[in-house]
Amino acid sequence: MVAVIIVLSLLLLLGWAILYHHFRALRIANINLVKQAQKEASLQYQLREAREKYCKLEEKLRKIQYELHNEKRTENHL
Repeated sequence: MVAVIIVLSLLLLLGWAILYHHFRALRIANINLVKQAQKEASLQYQLREAREKYCKLEEKLRKIQYELHNEKRTENHL
């Protein structure tokens, strides 16, 4: 009878150890997911900033091209 209780106790202890191991693995996986989400958010922010700069530079380029086009037109008419 005592041997059965000892075996069952060891099985229970082993079950708890396995459960704890899986719980730690899940926590680590969750931490990694959070880090990846933060990195993704950071990259999306950087992409948004780069797009804004690109649009501003594109607008500046269009303006300069328009001015150059007008200068050429006025030179041709003179």
